Amino acid sequence: MFDTLREIIRDNWDWRSQMWPLALTEIRKEVRGSVLGWLWLLITPAMYIGVLWLAFAIGLRVTSAVDGVPFITWLAAGVIPWQFCSGMITGGSNVYRRYPYLVNRLRFPLSVISGFYVLAGLLVFLLTMVPVIIIMVATHTPFTIHAAQFPVVVILMYFFWFSWSMLTSPLSALSKDFHSLLRTLSTPLFWVSGVFFNIDSMHISWLKTAFLLNPIAFFVSSIRACFGENYWIWERPQMLWLFVGVLALTFVFALVTQKRLSLEVADVL
Repeated sequence: MFDTLREIIRDNWDWRSQMWPLALTEIRKEVRGSVLGWLWLLITPAMYIGVLWLAFAIGLRVTSAVDGVPFITWLAAGVIPWQFCSGMITGGSNVYRRYPYLVNRLRFPLSVISGFYVLAGLLVFLLTMVPVIIIMVATHTPFTIHAAQFPVVVILMYFFWFSWSMLTSPLSALSKDFHSLLRTLSTPLFWVSGVFFNIDSMHISWLKTAFLLNPIAFFVSSIRACFGENYWIWERPQMLWLFVGVLALTFVFALVTQKRLSLEVADVL
């Protein structure tokens, strides 16, 4: 396993100069052929937030502030990270089938495919945070020093979803049923990730702990900690350490999967 770890570190370091061009190429594939191009990366999340806000504000009449944060700001700060994480659940677990021509290249490291795909997703995520900033300004939600931890949250996002991709991509390449299962799980995960409710307000301790074991809930809460709720993520140690534990387990299992299955992927594809 340590040999696999050294190989992954070496491969990603050796290919570091290629990661950005490959990530940008991945993004261009998504916007190629459209008139508005990159603007769609802003329009889509803005429309999604707007529809959800109308549904809650007009349909369900939920407009009160959450922990002192205007509801639309609180909602936007949860929806945007969810959209990124949702894409990683399905897309990040299927990168080997997405890039079979790279998998079958003799000298192209498989972990680099996961690396530049997650990097591309993060670049889009950073761009889609613009509507959140605009909403904060429009609702007079103050920016505080807690926004300084945003780069830390982004780095944690990268390492988790990179580990997730390395863990699940070989399994998805070997079994289409596994990938179908992950697509099916994305919907229930949406409802248990704290996008529409505050996990900290839960009074049943074991249920709260179970919800916090969901790494998406950590990311949603962390983005809100940066923009709106204004606290340091280490001020809630239970949330932080549960995430660190899940991240460590995911990475260890990713190393095991890479060691045992990576050689079989090229044969299957």
